[in-house]
Amino acid sequence: MQIAVDRYVRALEVSQRLIALHPRTAGGSGNHAALAPAIALSTIGAFEGFCEEFLANLLLLNGHGYAHVAKAVGKMNNPTPRQFATALTAEVPKVKTSAGNGYSLQVWNIPGVNQRPATETIGWSDILTRADGWMEVRHCLSHGLVSGWRSEVWPAPLKGTGAVAARDVLRAKAGGKHSMGLTGALSCARLYYYPAQHLANLVAGFVGQQLSWDSAPDYALKKAD
Repeated sequence: MQIAVDRYVRALEVSQRLIALHPRTAGGSGNHAALAPAIALSTIGAFEGFCEEFLANLLLLNGHGYAHVAKAVGKMNNPTPRQFATALTAEVPKVKTSAGNGYSLQVWNIPGVNQRPATETIGWSDILTRADGWMEVRHCLSHGLVSGWRSEVWPAPLKGTGAVAARDVLRAKAGGKHSMGLTGALSCARLYYYPAQHLANLVAGFVGQQLSWDSAPDYALKKAD
């Protein structure tokens, strides 16, 4: 199971370097604005690979054959932290009652029109909901519905009413537009990486293993002084 963590951390190196390229200064960021969608796509893509590999390792550890592993992993299509938790619960039922207990995460808030970003701390339920919204952001970016580097009109999800829309997790702008920005991309990274770490550590504990995240990123919300 540690090998899945090590590969995940390696995949996250790209997003860390993209973040380091951003000046994090007030005012227009010019071409640096394109870093935000790249960071979001990179971190969610790395999470998807980790989910598949970690689940496969868990299933093999529990004695399942390769046919069962392939079928179970194949069901994970564009996984979110919510779906990852569900898949792990199917194999380790204790995850259902343990995931998110007392868990919180600091992220950037979702500003309205003419409001400034500020950090806030949210609980497990909100973490899962916002992560669902960022998967919709990924869909919009991947299918070319938006570019992501500027203020744009983000379409509603195809899943219909009740689904979290991309615009629900993005900064509101005038004229019905929304923008991502570096603050949004950093929140996205944290909303996928930290729940992945939390869930993996829970499962590892239940099966008698301990995982090391020593080389993992922290996705600091603010630039170090």
